[in-house]
Amino acid sequence: MPFEDELGEVLRRTGDTFDTNLQGLAEAGLTRGRRTLWRRRAATVTASVALLGVMSAGVVYGGMFDDGRDGANVAARKSDAGQTVSILKRLLPEGKVSQERVDKPGRNFGFYSGASLVFDDGKGAAAISITLGRDDSPRASMASLAGCTIGADGVGRIGPNGTCTTKKFNDGSDLLLTQSHEPPYRDKDTKRWSARLIKPDGSMLTVTEWNAPAQKGAKPTRPNPPLTQKQLTDLVTAKEWSTTLDSFPRRGGGVHDEGPTGYELVDTLKPLLPSSLKPFGLAGGTSRTDFVSLGVRDGKGETHVEVNVDHRGTNDGDQVRIDERQGPTAWTGKGAVLRSVTAVRPGGFRVVVTTYNADNAFGDATRATPPLTMEQLRTIATSPEWDKLK
Repeated sequence: MPFEDELGEVLRRTGDTFDTNLQGLAEAGLTRGRRTLWRRRAATVTASVALLGVMSAGVVYGGMFDDGRDGANVAARKSDAGQTVSILKRLLPEGKVSQERVDKPGRNFGFYSGASLVFDDGKGAAAISITLGRDDSPRASMASLAGCTIGADGVGRIGPNGTCTTKKFNDGSDLLLTQSHEPPYRDKDTKRWSARLIKPDGSMLTVTEWNAPAQKGAKPTRPNPPLTQKQLTDLVTAKEWSTTLDSFPRRGGGVHDEGPTGYELVDTLKPLLPSSLKPFGLAGGTSRTDFVSLGVRDGKGETHVEVNVDHRGTNDGDQVRIDERQGPTAWTGKGAVLRSVTAVRPGGFRVVVTTYNADNAFGDATRATPPLTMEQLRTIATSPEWDKLK
């Protein structure tokens, strides 16, 4: 991943980790929370320092943060990335594709699927990489973190001789387009063009291309990378990415100007749970949000139930559309699996209910199976009680 993109994400994730947890501590006042905060803070700072050290040496690895997963998670990651490669190939112009590779994004930094390939449209082989993930609280300007100086017209500079452009779409999504070179940023160095899209729900997608078959160690084969800025924009905004982006886990729903409060989500969820499943801990809040995670226990191991409620679904029919997913994922820990049901009402109102057999979305298994069956998840997600929160 390009230096300014990767560094920007690390800085953003670092800042969000501090702020989000401090707010939670202020509300909860839990000793355990303080210990968790310091562990996460130490881990984040350590990873940030390691990243800077690696990048200062001029080396960028797609999977530098992979912390070692068991076989099921590796298979899930390869499956997810395989789908990513397939979608990318379908969206590219006519040409020859080779050297397909599955990257290993770091789940702690919000990257859940990544891949790269070499594309040749007859004008020279060029490397193209893609990374998908989620940033639940994109507070900072991605342009400034990427090193761009943006003018009033949305066009700015990056590096000694590069350009960057920002654009905001009607749905609230932010787009950043860059055209630069690999260090030391001379005209003769490999060109690097990129497009990054961050959607209002924190979903993010970055495509980077070069005018050489590799980011490092290969001579340019063509004057410019193969895709124009218009083609890059069309690629990152393509609807084909929606299902993949929606599948990524959330760490928080962010704060919104309208919609239900965290407490309203919790109060709607609790009566829908089976009597054998007992909620515990603090959840919700007075802020308006689209996501809540509720701790639950049934004597078989503590875990949680996540609920996301928003209007970002697609359903032009007159019946509720159900999407289901279960099994290991690229981000779950050792032995952990998820079960998830998405119910999209006509018009796009969407309820997503997810649970794991772990105490959090990224942890190792703490029990044999998730606490809710797929049938129970369907019952919860399709309950008319959620319609009160439209």
